[in-house]
Amino acid sequence: MLGATMAANNMLTRGNPFIDKISIGGESPLVPPLPGGIDGSSVGGIAKHGRLEGDASLTRADAFIGDNRNFQNILYDLDLLQLGKFGDNGPDGDNTVFNIPTLVGIKKHNIMMDQAANPKFVFAARRVNAAYTEAAAILNIFANGTTKQATLPIIGSFFRNQTFPPNWFRAASPVTGAITRATIAQIMAGVPTPPGRNDAHGVYVADPAPPPPFNSSLGCSAYYDQAANIAGVLVSTTGIFEQNVELLAGIQFKAASANPGCDQQILPFGPAGV
Repeated sequence: MLGATMAANNMLTRGNPFIDKISIGGESPLVPPLPGGIDGSSVGGIAKHGRLEGDASLTRADAFIGDNRNFQNILYDLDLLQLGKFGDNGPDGDNTVFNIPTLVGIKKHNIMMDQAANPKFVFAARRVNAAYTEAAAILNIFANGTTKQATLPIIGSFFRNQTFPPNWFRAASPVTGAITRATIAQIMAGVPTPPGRNDAHGVYVADPAPPPPFNSSLGCSAYYDQAANIAGVLVSTTGIFEQNVELLAGIQFKAASANPGCDQQILPFGPAGV
């Protein structure tokens, strides 16, 4: 689901499909706005708040709190406190290994801290899906393909140093959506935080459920929520642009339809220029 979300949302709302360019940070003069200013007078990058980027990240601060683009050591250090409570000792000396209890503990701590510190905390369905997929990636994507384990040195190398760890190998077979969904389900079972946001008093309030069939699962709710936040005017485009919209919307629906009951495609219907 996250891969499809990135493909569709990046192309439709963060980049210019005519020149095939996306900013991996903020706005850039190298990525001109879409024809007719469909997404506003400029195109925000991947780090634009409230799209794929959002609150309760494992490695970045909330935009309201601080720097939401660069790696935050203090967040990593706080996560290590939780990791020490829940992690297992790995095969390489005292290296601690990430596992489901580890990620559950970190994610609980992460959400609790950000919700308390950020009066504008938003954890909508699309962000919940992205946040849990982000956590699942630690076990399924960043683990050493030979040992099947993600240790502190491995994860620190990737996230803190932005380098490949020594003697690290990728998984022998592709990490499928089914594998990722299974891990997400285990994390969600331990951190059953419903999509929602802080109200005016700083109290976390659950969002209303989307209409059927989009209320059948988190993945399907995230699919609906994503469509509600992609400019609806894209549906009215023509020519090559229309073909791109149809292609990417189809990719997004194909991923969402892997969730049982999520059998109705929905096209973008959100506001433009936000």
